[in-house]
Formats: sequence, C-alpha cells, structure tokens
Amino acid sequence: MLKGVQDERRAKRDKEKTKPSVGRENGGVGSRSRASRPEHRVPSGEHRTSAVVAVETEAPSRRDRELERNQARAKAEDQSRDCRAETRNRATLASAARNVDRTSSDEKKESLGLEGPLYGRHLTKAQRESLRDFIDASRANDSVETICEHLQIHPRSYYRWKSGVEMKSHHGGGGGLNKVTPLEEKRVVACAKKNPEWHCRRIAYHLEKKATVFIGKTKVAEIMKAHGLNHPFERKPSRPVIEPQDMLLHEPWRKNLLWGMDWTWVTVEGKFMFLLVLLDWYSRKILSWGLYPQITQLQVVATVTDAVAIERIDLLPENAMKPYVVADHGSANAAKYTKVNIEIQGLKLWLSGIGRPTGNARTERVIGTLKREEINLQEQYANETEAKTSIGNAIWDYNMNRPNQGNGGHAPNSVHHSGRRELMMRRARARQKAEELRRSHWEQESSPSDTALT
Repeated sequence: MLKGVQDERRAKRDKEKTKPSVGRENGGVGSRSRASRPEHRVPSGEHRTSAVVAVETEAPSRRDRELERNQARAKAEDQSRDCRAETRNRATLASAARNVDRTSSDEKKESLGLEGPLYGRHLTKAQRESLRDFIDASRANDSVETICEHLQIHPRSYYRWKSGVEMKSHHGGGGGLNKVTPLEEKRVVACAKKNPEWHCRRIAYHLEKKATVFIGKTKVAEIMKAHGLNHPFERKPSRPVIEPQDMLLHEPWRKNLLWGMDWTWVTVEGKFMFLLVLLDWYSRKILSWGLYPQITQLQVVATVTDAVAIERIDLLPENAMKPYVVADHGSANAAKYTKVNIEIQGLKLWLSGIGRPTGNARTERVIGTLKREEINLQEQYANETEAKTSIGNAIWDYNMNRPNQGNGGHAPNSVHHSGRRELMMRRARARQKAEELRRSHWEQESSPSDTALT
C-alpha cells in the first residue's frame, strides 16, 4: 500500500515536469507574476441586498481623471469670469455715482457764486451755512472726506462749522476792524514816492523802524499797486542748485561765534584795489573792513585783529567760546602765517571747500549787496580817499539802517547788540498795539452818532 502511494506521487511529479513553462523572454510573466497568483474573485453576493459593482468600475481610469480635472478647471474659470464682471459692473456704478456727486457739488458751488478750490478762502456766513447743509444732506451716500474733496474744501472746515460754535458774520481779518487806516495808507504812499527805487519789503521795514506804520509787505504792495507805484515783476531764470559737500553744519545762536571773511575788487583811478570785509554771521554786521592795493597775509591778519579789538575778544576768559573765521582757499588765507596769528588770538580758521562758494555764502551775499548798491553804481572812484569815504558810508548805512531779510527785517547793528529774539518780541508787541489802535479807529468811524453825543 505504501509502495502504491509513492508511485502515485512520483507519477504526479513527472507530469508537472513535462508541463511547458512560459518564460519572460517569450513575452510572458514569471512564476511569481500576478498571473501565477490565485485570482481574487468577488464573492457571489447571494447574501447581499444590493447589486455588486465590478472592480473595473470602482477604479477610474486616467482619462476619466483628466476629464474631471478639466471640468473643474473650466468651472473655476467661469466663476472667476463672473466675479470679474461683477466687480467691473460695481466699479462702473461707483464711478457713475462719483460723477453724479461731483456734478452736484459743482452745481452747488456755482449756485453760491463760487468757483475753483475753496481751501483758505474767506466765505460769507450764508455760503458756509449752505455748504454745511449740503454736506449734511450728502452724507447718506458718501463720506465727508469724499464730499469735501468734490467741493475742494478741507474737512476740518466742515467739522468746525458743525462744532456748535455760532458762526460769525465775518471770516478773518478781524471783522474789518483791522484794515489799514487812511493815515497809514497815506504814509505808505509818501514813502514810496520819496524813495521810488525801494520795493514793498524795504518800505514795510522802513515804516516799522520809524514806529509809525506796522503793515506787512503784501499789503504795502497792494497799496503801491493801487496808486501806480509798483515795480514791474521780472522773473529771473532759476540757477542750478549745487549742494555743498563740506560746510559748517550748525547755526550761530548769538554773536561772535562765526565770522566770515572775503574780498572783492574795486576800480580806483583806473586801477584795481581790493575791499576786504569781515562780518558776524549771526547779525550780518560788518565788523571790520579795509581797502588795499593787494591782499596778502598781512592784510588778512590786520583785518581779523581789528575785529578782535572792536568786539573785545581778547578780554574773554580762556574757556569762553571764541569765533571761527570762515574763509575760502585764497593764498592769503591758507598761509601758515595767517593761521598761526589767528590761533594766537584765540580764534580758529576754517577754510571752506575748494570751488564751493556756498561754504561762505553769507559773506558772499553781503559783498553782493555792497556791489549792487554802491560799488557797481560807480564807473570808477576818482581816488583812494573818495573810494574809502563812499564805501565807508555804504557800510555804515548797511549796518545801521538797511533792513536785512536774514534778520527778519532788522538792521544788523540792532541784532548784534539786542539779539534777534528780543527784537521779534518787541515787534509782536508793537503790532498788537497797532491793531488795537486800528480797531478803535474803525469803531469810532462806524458809530458817528455815539461820538457826536459824547
């Protein structure tokens, strides 16, 4: 029996050996391939209540996935297109609404007799109330800032009108009680006729210095124009601004901190002579000057020494702040003798940049004033004595009388001795007093019956 079982197994083994095999080289699969594995069949489903779906339908193919992706992309593009169209329509409607608001704002300004920007304009009480009511009515459709932008008015003006403070019948100018009196206008006209070469700024400063009239230069220009005394306006071509690369980066707050020194040529008896000036940068006052046939280190040191003696710099204590002397790179200024002698007196020499006249700009400006108002008016001086006398008188008038714009209209000598701050406070008090006098004058003019009774 055992032998029969063995023979049976042997026959089965031989039968398997004789079965043909499919190799990889013949396009088939190996013994361990998916084909050689037992098939996993779907259960019959007799016990299920619903139909069984085939495995092939449960796993979508690549073509189906690409189709779904394209459909999703097309749907997203349609939604984006619809969103852009909606945004465009909304912008169009908003633009139309803005145009309507702007049109209504222009019509409102036209009905009030207004045109152009209203920033800083003096409006009557009725105009301000009408604009306030218009903005209140338009606030339901737009913001206050947008409405004010259409009206070309500042939103702060609207909020000031809405603050509850009672609107005055006048707007600015002191209610007409601070306007120029006939006597002040007469004095302006008389000064302009007496000095026809003076402009409005010079006249305003001159009358203020005399403590008679305190009027701004703009009002003086209006009075001169009304009487035909104004000067024709000539616009000069603008000069290119070259920023200095090296200069003093601080401003003097009192006198004798910064001095400037420079020279220019003068024609005397057909020959050249040189005018050397030294001034204080704080007050613009010319401290010392000299007229020399040539400029050497000796003349430079002599001019600086004169200024030191006039301002008593040598009497200051050793730890006191002493002036810097600002000059250009001329041979007389750059000499060792000049530097040593200036430092012996306790001062320091600072040379501005080469080819940079802006480093010594204030000194150049003062020399330009002397040349325009005195030196260039003379074809030449007859002799050295006449030149020194004429230039000395011009320098004295510049220091004592001529208003300087850099000093706020005050003469250099006044600023040098009193200080700029004190003079500005004095001017503010004087202008306040002048305004009170104008108010009292126009109040008396507006009520002649009361004055007659008194």
